[in-house]
Amino acid sequence: MEETSTRLYDLGRQDLESRFDPSVTLVRNRFLPDRHLPHDSLWYAHCLLEDGRIEEAEAIVEAVLGLQELRPNDPHHGNFWWHLEDGAVIDLNACQFVLESLIAFPVSALSGPMQERVEATMRLAFEEATRLNVHWTYTNIYLLDVHNRILGGELLGDANIQKTGAARLEVWAAKTRQVGAPHEFNSPTYTAVQLNCLAGIAQHTSDPGVRDIALEMEELVWRHVARYWHSPTMQLGGPHSRAYRRDVVGASGFLKVVLYKLLGDERLLAKSPYYEGHDAEGHLIVARTDYHCPPDAEKMLRASPDRTFRETVCIAPPVEAVATLAPTYSLGSMSRPYGVGEPPEPWPQNNSCIAYWRRDETPGYGGLYCRFRINSGHPGDPSPQASPLWLDVWEDGVFWTAQNRASAIVAYGLPPRGPRPLTDMRLDIRLLGPHFANVVLPDGTLWNGESSPVPPGPIVVADGSAYIGLIPLEATDLGRNAWTILWRDGLETVVSVVNYTGPPKMFWEYRSLSGPFWKGNIRNGFALRIVDREEFPSAASFADALARAPLADEVTGSIRRISLGTGDDVVRLEYDLLEIWP
Repeated sequence: MEETSTRLYDLGRQDLESRFDPSVTLVRNRFLPDRHLPHDSLWYAHCLLEDGRIEEAEAIVEAVLGLQELRPNDPHHGNFWWHLEDGAVIDLNACQFVLESLIAFPVSALSGPMQERVEATMRLAFEEATRLNVHWTYTNIYLLDVHNRILGGELLGDANIQKTGAARLEVWAAKTRQVGAPHEFNSPTYTAVQLNCLAGIAQHTSDPGVRDIALEMEELVWRHVARYWHSPTMQLGGPHSRAYRRDVVGASGFLKVVLYKLLGDERLLAKSPYYEGHDAEGHLIVARTDYHCPPDAEKMLRASPDRTFRETVCIAPPVEAVATLAPTYSLGSMSRPYGVGEPPEPWPQNNSCIAYWRRDETPGYGGLYCRFRINSGHPGDPSPQASPLWLDVWEDGVFWTAQNRASAIVAYGLPPRGPRPLTDMRLDIRLLGPHFANVVLPDGTLWNGESSPVPPGPIVVADGSAYIGLIPLEATDLGRNAWTILWRDGLETVVSVVNYTGPPKMFWEYRSLSGPFWKGNIRNGFALRIVDREEFPSAASFADALARAPLADEVTGSIRRISLGTGDDVVRLEYDLLEIWP
């Protein structure tokens, strides 16, 4: 991996150098170039130290140390401003990212007075980390804390800090072994953080017992990644506990940088047409980390075997992940929303149902994902969240899913909304890239590419190696004619299943999901089937087969039951419309 490490180091250094602002001796934020980041700045100082440019590196360190919150009455005394321009601690995780950068730093190369200041800064940051005491379910930050305490404690010669980190590692390892997957499961960004932390501990700790646990758990995470990795498309198949827009649309995110070091496949660093701006991250971290991927996991990463599997990925609340990976496509879903903490706080970065399929032309893949949207503009108009394309599109709904091999049912409802006026509620099923001429409407005609209502029935998309069949389910009409509309949003084709579009309205029935007017959640959703194009002679024949597959969507009392298909191909979903948190 020496060649890929060198390449990543050079790419990372070039990126940091291009963003360095000598007027403040800090590195600019990739996405917000008028703001400056402490932890990226330290990584650039690391490069300068390797060149022997000590004075320039110390000037950066001086600027970073000036961003530590030193007001003793501040509730986050010892943490850091995320940006020079913030003026306060905005992101509580800043202390962990700065500590990570300082621990990787060759502190001994600094002058004596600067070494003393850095060590004092680290001790103060560890005091803040102790007060924060992040919950173990917040996996990437918890493991960053473990990594920083173990290695930072050794660097400072502080046995208490090191032992606290080792004890927290044992707690996380025990809980993760019990489930078989990290709580922050299958994340295109945060799985990379997990791997970096565990590999870094194994690489640098002087404690053999700690090293053994870190190696064991790093191998567990590698095998977890390998189960979902789809090598024909070079994408991490779903479902994803947490993902950003760049991850969803297939850009070169953090995990792909780690995989590039292992696999050396240039497709992992390729730009995606569906994403603008900086995509890859962590080049220097990955370049300097020695990974320990077990041979069986590496074999799966290099050539994905066909498989369908389901596993419990979270115990409280219980979440089941289902994935099917075939030579031409992958399909994955998660049974309910992802949450962190105890009791869990829902986090809006799930990929409830996501598919990728192979395409011969660049970028080599197509994709499908979905989001419930609130107040996001009239369907058919370009979404404000899609410009610029690096902005994220969060999940505004709650969901229930079921999957049987290449078929899935995805149902959506509202979380409690409070007294917030709503102008638009809809489910967006978003497809990456298919040309409008490849979309067959329910009446058998081809879509002309213009925003238009769609009649009930299957919509079939013929793209690359796959036929994708979508059946929008009947949505609750909230007063302005529930409907389905097909439209283009940049390079994405969107099927919107609309509950409401109209004047601002507070919807008393749903503001708390328990009030005097509430009789159950709204209904929205879709059924999905994806197949290899070789299974059917044409898109029309697949559409006909899908239209003939029995579809039921019924409500008895508060129980909604949805099913598609028969026999071994049937997929069924049942859930309670009175359930507030799925």
